[in-house]
Amino acid sequence: MESFWHHQSPGNFEVLRGPLIVDVLVIGAGYTGCWLAYWLRDSGLRVAVIDGQTPGYGASGRNGGLLLQGPAQLLSELSQVLGLDNARDIFRWTRRTFDWVQRLADQYDFDYRVTGSLYVGGDSTERDSVEKTVDLMKEVSIPARVVPRVEQPLSIQRLGYDLGAWFPDDGMMHPVKLMRALLAEAQAGGVRVYHKSRALSMEEDPHGARVVGSGFAINAERVVIATNAYTGEWLAPLKPFIQPVRGQVLATEPLPAIDHVYPVYADHGFNYWHQRPDGRLIVGGFRHLALDEEVGTDLVLHQPIQARLHQLAADLAGRPVTVTDRWAGTMAMTPDHRPLWGHWRGPIWIAVGYNGHGGTVAPVAARMVRDNLIDGTPVFAPYDVARIGKTGE
Repeated sequence: MESFWHHQSPGNFEVLRGPLIVDVLVIGAGYTGCWLAYWLRDSGLRVAVIDGQTPGYGASGRNGGLLLQGPAQLLSELSQVLGLDNARDIFRWTRRTFDWVQRLADQYDFDYRVTGSLYVGGDSTERDSVEKTVDLMKEVSIPARVVPRVEQPLSIQRLGYDLGAWFPDDGMMHPVKLMRALLAEAQAGGVRVYHKSRALSMEEDPHGARVVGSGFAINAERVVIATNAYTGEWLAPLKPFIQPVRGQVLATEPLPAIDHVYPVYADHGFNYWHQRPDGRLIVGGFRHLALDEEVGTDLVLHQPIQARLHQLAADLAGRPVTVTDRWAGTMAMTPDHRPLWGHWRGPIWIAVGYNGHGGTVAPVAARMVRDNLIDGTPVFAPYDVARIGKTGE
């Protein structure tokens, strides 16, 4: 099952055969692996990236194509868990992604548009969170404002959300085209990228690690695990810390412009949508209607959820719509709702677990892992994988 984004090729890659010796091996070519390849392209190290499918096959190529600042939680919710200073710092880090993406967009076309985004909430708890988030963002000099229902577009007013928050710096892009640009830059810098080259086992040794797959063996001084929801399938000690869950998405036929084209997040972030430049509506969500069912790495369509998505698309358009693409993607949730990145043990680094919100967070994780690998620079402490111990126990 392919997503709408998979109509675009992520690039040209070889299948790895035989032995390979590298300084850094990145396992997984989603957002994190592609950004790591990009950051490591000028490191002077021998770098290789492998993926069991093809770049962007997982959640990075199966999302809604949004680029939203911050991690999965609103700033008010995150500050209660991490403290305001840490919450502010990770928000500011993710905002750097906008500059990184813009630099790439000046060279490559991946439909990047800065449109702003609207987060809308309905129940009293969410309304309170929205108001507190806007207040905190103003306090730390991040642009945001409250949007009452009467100021929302009519199509959103009809859905019944009482209060919203407007974030002017957010936007959208084509995720597979973005990864294509990252890997093109990485390959030009000497990074080797291999697709359909699945890692099956890894053994640590005094010189690093030996990673074996079907038809190849890689000796690497350092290994970065960037397989997100699929990490526990072959690295057993991390399985308790990564829960794979599915998200459902669809794309419609090109439609006339609706009364808003910017990304909208709703219902505690479970639902989201936007209209692309070609007129297609991208609509995802409703996982909260079947939380116990939407678990695992099997890419299957949940028909009742897909029906709700189809109805939401029609409600937004104000007319019947034809769906051209339906897909599911597997995200990685962690027990404490925080990503896991940094040095885990021996030759192994980790960058996984974005809890469904990796667009701006994964580039930060990749940059911090790169700096830690090369310079020993500490990663963001609240997300450091060291918190789960060196054995994962």
